[in-house]
Amino acid sequence: MIIYPKNWREIGQPIKLKDIENTILQILSEIDCNCLSLSGGLDSSIILYFMLKIHRKVEAFTMGVSESHPDIRYSKLVASKFNNIIHRVYIPSHIEIKNAKKSFEEFEGDNAVRLFYKFLKKYTDKIIACDGIDEFMCGYYDHQDKPCEDTYYDYLRQLQNKNLIPLDKNSNQIKIYLPYLDNRLLLLFSQIPISEKVDKKCRKKLMIEIAKTKIPNEIITRRKYGFCDVLKIKED
Repeated sequence: MIIYPKNWREIGQPIKLKDIENTILQILSEIDCNCLSLSGGLDSSIILYFMLKIHRKVEAFTMGVSESHPDIRYSKLVASKFNNIIHRVYIPSHIEIKNAKKSFEEFEGDNAVRLFYKFLKKYTDKIIACDGIDEFMCGYYDHQDKPCEDTYYDYLRQLQNKNLIPLDKNSNQIKIYLPYLDNRLLLLFSQIPISEKVDKKCRKKLMIEIAKTKIPNEIITRRKYGFCDVLKIKED
């Protein structure tokens, strides 16, 4: 009789959307944090939806170079669809941006991350962020152009050095929680074939299915930008 692991009957079985949703809820319920880095994209909007099932109030934080920045416009859109959200938008001044650009930028987007987490320090010492899901659920346009194992594993191998280490270095001692990188979710993601995650027509197919009926369709279909572009893009 198999005693450990207790979930051995689930291993190798087809992963259902409900499995992913329930796991996200479980993970978020264990994180003592009601603050969210909200880009107005698919991933952070899904997390917002589930956080509101756990917390009576969610504080969401968005950064953009102007009111017309897509992250600001779309984050306002998704925030307006729900109750019990305090949405704080940060538009750094030209002087802040200029001074930040004088700093050494080892990785693309370092200055933007430093500015954002300096802003967060005024309101909170911990936040939930959504890094990592694009790598594990095929969210980049390269995944769609070349939906194969080589693309998939190339992005996984870059995740530490290009994303997580810079985030860790530039977060101004803010405690960051990354629910999408919890081992329980990674176990589910690892059992999903790449062909079910992406094809030539669609990126992040399963995340889109989860998002349907939960968040506005405009969020699901919007163009993807990285946080490294937050100080560059003014409008779609």
